[in-house]
Amino acid sequence: MDTYDFLADPRTLTLAERHSARDQYDRDQIDWLTKLRALAEAPKPDDDFPAFLLATQPFADLARKLKKASSRSQLTVDVADEVDWFLTAFADYLRTEEGEEVFPAATHVPC
Repeated sequence: MDTYDFLADPRTLTLAERHSARDQYDRDQIDWLTKLRALAEAPKPDDDFPAFLLATQPFADLARKLKKASSRSQLTVDVADEVDWFLTAFADYLRTEEGEEVFPAATHVPC
């Protein structure tokens, strides 16, 4: 079984591990990038967008929601918003680890 399928948060991978995972999921990368480009609003995802993440366990639910859609108009508003979040959150995933909060601290409000 693939180690990457067990990750709860794909941001825990180093940049080198991310590139290795991208290579490992090459066919998924091609297929999902094509689909995301059909479902995304402008700007469309770049060639180095990590679309392969949709083939991993942490994104299985989103992948399931997108499987049969061939255009953005076929998505519910909630799913379209989820796609937009995914595209924004992982736009630089294969470029840098800077600015990522792997385990964000809980917000503390003083009493």
